[in-house]
Amino acid sequence: MAWVAGSLIDVGGGWGELYPEPGRRRWSYGPSFDAAVASPSGDATALVATVATKGLILDGQGQVVRQINRSFYHADAYRYPAALFTLPDGRTGLAHCPEQYNRLEIEVALTGERLTVSDAREPSDVFHSRLAVSPDGSLLLSAGWLWQPWGSLHVYGLTGALADPTALDGVGDCFNLRGLIQAEVAGACFVNGAIMISTTDAENDPDDEDDLGPNMLTCWSPAQGGFLWKQALDESPGDLVTLAGGGLALNGHPRLYSSATGQMTAEWPDLDLGHSDSAITWADTFRGPGRIAVDPNADRFAYTDGDRVVVIQSEAQ
Repeated sequence: MAWVAGSLIDVGGGWGELYPEPGRRRWSYGPSFDAAVASPSGDATALVATVATKGLILDGQGQVVRQINRSFYHADAYRYPAALFTLPDGRTGLAHCPEQYNRLEIEVALTGERLTVSDAREPSDVFHSRLAVSPDGSLLLSAGWLWQPWGSLHVYGLTGALADPTALDGVGDCFNLRGLIQAEVAGACFVNGAIMISTTDAENDPDDEDDLGPNMLTCWSPAQGGFLWKQALDESPGDLVTLAGGGLALNGHPRLYSSATGQMTAEWPDLDLGHSDSAITWADTFRGPGRIAVDPNADRFAYTDGDRVVVIQSEAQ
């Protein structure tokens, strides 16, 4: 599911409208595609196979424009990395890893024009996944993993990367990783100019006040270069997506947390999301973000259990 121009679309099922009015399917893309992300303007949607190598770029009406790919290396183990965003010139950009699992590229989504061409690329050994771009288009987030496996977080400046693509080859140039070295990252999202981060329940031994522990929720300010607050929770919040100016946690059931304080402001215990706290998902993709679609323009989200679809309006944070 994805929200496109105010309508909830069953993208993988053939571009059939689910809400506000059910509509017929327009196309058939094949059974392997099971996750979708729409561009801010609605002119493009990326439809991908979560734990495979293929993806499609669709136009605003669901027609296939081109095929995209990623490396086969451990593709069956973790979520397909793809994010759509608005480039400085107004076109829709695509961030993904079309050739190597650890090499981020920026393209014009609908044409495939590569904007990060360089012969000097030497990417770090990071499995990029769960890509997201800040609303102003300045930062690219990758909540992927390192070889252990161990959930990690990397944030890059897109303006610098478009000028010098090698800026995408390190572990991130926008915030200090010190507080995340020991704790395993469960999820991350952009909220009100900051980055909300959750950790898994993996035990660790923090030895500095900036180090994070297990089952924590925190907010990092790129502008201030530090954590704004930290909350220790009973269980990991898991995957995070932006909703109504806050962070929607997707582990177990949806819970909405304030970006200002980290306090939980709403929860929906009757909506089962399953266990979801990693980019690594193997074949079980229908959990966490696989059951949720957030409308960034209307402070609402849709949930499905495979049989029903529920649309929930949320209060702004």
